[in-house]
Amino acid sequence: MHKRLFVVLTAFTLILSLSMQALADKMDYVLEDEERVPIPKAYEVTNVIYGLGNGAGFLNQAEDLFISKDNYLYVADTGNNRIVKLTLDGQFVREYTQAPEGKAFNAPSGVYVDEDGDLFIGDTNNQRIVHINSEGEFIEEFVKPESELLGAEFTFTPSKVYINPTGMIHLIRGQNFIRIDSSNNFRGFVGATELSFSLREMLVRMFATEEQKSKRARAVAESYSNFVIDDSGMIYATTLGKRNQIRKINSVGQNIYKKGIYGEPVMDPTTQKLTDPYFVDIAVDKDGIISVLEQKSGKIYQYDQEGNNLCVFGGLGTWKGTFSLPTSIAVDSEGRIYVLDRNLNNIQVFTPTKFINTVKKAVTLYKDGLYEETKELWETVISIDANYSLAHKGIGKVLIKEEKFKQAMEEYRQVEDKEGYSQAFGEYRHDMFRDNFTWVVLTTAVIIALIIIIFKALKKRADKAWGGGLGREFD
Repeated sequence: MHKRLFVVLTAFTLILSLSMQALADKMDYVLEDEERVPIPKAYEVTNVIYGLGNGAGFLNQAEDLFISKDNYLYVADTGNNRIVKLTLDGQFVREYTQAPEGKAFNAPSGVYVDEDGDLFIGDTNNQRIVHINSEGEFIEEFVKPESELLGAEFTFTPSKVYINPTGMIHLIRGQNFIRIDSSNNFRGFVGATELSFSLREMLVRMFATEEQKSKRARAVAESYSNFVIDDSGMIYATTLGKRNQIRKINSVGQNIYKKGIYGEPVMDPTTQKLTDPYFVDIAVDKDGIISVLEQKSGKIYQYDQEGNNLCVFGGLGTWKGTFSLPTSIAVDSEGRIYVLDRNLNNIQVFTPTKFINTVKKAVTLYKDGLYEETKELWETVISIDANYSLAHKGIGKVLIKEEKFKQAMEEYRQVEDKEGYSQAFGEYRHDMFRDNFTWVVLTTAVIIALIIIIFKALKKRADKAWGGGLGREFD
């Protein structure tokens, strides 16, 4: 009887534990010191684009999304060898299956649309980039450029394609990007990733024998996994690895985004070991808010320009708001997020809630120098979620700008932000010294004068005692 009861209780505990874990995985949260802190719902699924209608059938192993300036959604429908054009609510507009010069697309896995509505298609298995206009008329194609720098082993199988404001085509090539001009000329590499410092590797190089060194795999820099280019020409990219997986690359190829660890390790269901996150795609909205798509966990991580985590949502599953094998992410001018699922053959549309919209607006206004408005927005966020630490930090920043250092210290203290508290305290100490400078100088002068007087009195007393002693000795 007791044994049976024990088995029942054990089973109940296991089910409860799994249910709690499932519930936790569904909850939106932020990462604070690698810990998950629950937050109110950040995004709601408002549409699921599945059947395309008008005889267009269904998506098949689609790989890429792109939202044009005139608000159309383009899909690289790889398995169907076509590019599909949709309205933002998922209504079928038209498809492109080949350039009129006759060669049908073969597993196209990337699409970019310029301001004129022209399409640049990564026609992967045909080893080319095809340029057509909005009516599907062939304009030109780009094939592997002639250059010794690319190497004979380089295979031209373009997938993600992007064009910067100067008209230069960008493609990923492992640890860097290659650039091709409008005449199909190779114009160099940009944004090479660098090796992270490793104490272990340094010690191996210093003390290992040549045989031991030869048996070790050569360390290589992380490869890029995806990228976008904003209107200013900045490249936002994701890399594979443990650190600095999000990068913002300027015109000279330097990463100017905050260095650090982004995302979370993911449990491999087969080996039951933690693995590095795999950010498969990245999107940047008009205000510079960055959203990255992690494929193994199905999570979407959102960050501001300072590397602060704003929210995490999504997950693995087959119900709304979760994914089976997400492959691409895009964001429209209203801040709605579109996620393409290769296995489920659908596109889910996520609309921001009032909570996350307020957070993003506060971040944007602070960046624009509108500090008073920012403070009001952060106070609204705190009224919704008093534990949202970024709001307290945001108010702390505003209070420092307003020279209310003691109040800023209290905001930082509430969320245990040592760096922010230290900055506010330093400013407070400097402010106190400045306001009381006259008294500090007078007090210091009086103390110095007292020390001199006391020193002279002691010296006089010592001299007198010494002189009296000598007199008695000679007597």
